[in-house]
Amino acid sequence: MPNKDVTEYLIAKVKSEGLLEGYKRARKPKPPQQSDDTFLKAGYRILEETGAMPREIELKKAIAEEFEKLSEAKTDEEKEEHFRRLAELQMVLGVEQDARRKFYTE
Repeated sequence: MPNKDVTEYLIAKVKSEGLLEGYKRARKPKPPQQSDDTFLKAGYRILEETGAMPREIELKKAIAEEFEKLSEAKTDEEKEEHFRRLAELQMVLGVEQDARRKFYTE
């Protein structure tokens, strides 16, 4: 049995037994940190107006929007979908940041 199947089985089992009910940290990701640097914000505004916004910034905005949608979701299905989308966006952002760091350090 692949690890993914075992994990999914254990999660379903725990949910069916109700062991996650009332768990304080269940499915509550941290909100993205906001920068207070006015020069940085001005630079991003200029980049956005000229249409030269880096993909990392677009991903950060999408993550912030998805986090808002997650906090507003009412049903478990909606929360699950937004949580998956949020995780996917964070993964893509991490890959792009690693690629940029590797490119500029070598």
